[in-house]
Amino acid sequence: MHSWLEQQQLLLSKQITQIKLPHAILINGVEGAGKSDLSLWLIQVLSCTKPQNSQGIILPCNVCKACLLHKSHTYPDHLLIESGGKSIGVDQVRQASRFFEKTAQIGHCKTTLITAAHHMTISAANALLKTLEEPNANNYIVLLTSEVETLLPTIISRCYVIDIRPPVGEKLLAELKQSGSDPFVNLSHLKELSDSFVNDQYQHFESCFFTFLQNKTIKRSEILSLLVDNTNSVRWLEKVMVKLMRQQYNWLKGDIILNEQVIWSIYQLVLSAIKQLKLLMQANKQFIFEKLLVDITAVIEEK
Repeated sequence: MHSWLEQQQLLLSKQITQIKLPHAILINGVEGAGKSDLSLWLIQVLSCTKPQNSQGIILPCNVCKACLLHKSHTYPDHLLIESGGKSIGVDQVRQASRFFEKTAQIGHCKTTLITAAHHMTISAANALLKTLEEPNANNYIVLLTSEVETLLPTIISRCYVIDIRPPVGEKLLAELKQSGSDPFVNLSHLKELSDSFVNDQYQHFESCFFTFLQNKTIKRSEILSLLVDNTNSVRWLEKVMVKLMRQQYNWLKGDIILNEQVIWSIYQLVLSAIKQLKLLMQANKQFIFEKLLVDITAVIEEK
């Protein structure tokens, strides 16, 4: 469990002790922030028959029947709904509604965990909304997401929202036992920090994209191939644009010569493309990236 989750554990433990825990909890954070760790801790604590208190944080005993069943993934009063990289359909969410209608078999409460809640279809989200609007006593639902902005506002408003905010810069590097000196490094860079191959890929992507922005030798088709073929490309696009803006304001050293307005315009185009990719489950990735590169070229040529 990451140290930056301790504050949330303390708060949730207090709510449990005071019998004030909200029935719907939405945990938001980037990949690697600890959403799964926090949610599984909470769910096991709620199920445990002999919880322990350690300096204000409630911990599961790990030896009672409920804890042992959780470890073997056979606890009957808990339902896990996963996307498996695909959309979460209405039937899966309705399964949760039916699950909550039945009395708990072992414990005093029932729990449901929906991972990657941003993968819910509109129909699934509306079905979930009905469940959230009509909570049953001692039923708890936990949603995990890394893209809270794509969820229905009505779902967000009916949940207790936890935003996990890991440290950045040297504090994060120390926590992860990694070396480096980038004062802006954050957890979204975890893959580059922990995998030298991915880091080499990123450095190549950054170099090619910067060359493209300066209207030099690299062809648009080469950049398009990098964007379409790499699963990290969406995240990297935003990362390189943020880096450019920091260089513009002399927060980082850099050699890219583009004026402030051009950088800002390109950044807005990138954000718009990313939003389309996140919101549209069946988005044509190649078409969106192709249009993005055409629009970026137009902005650069107008400067």
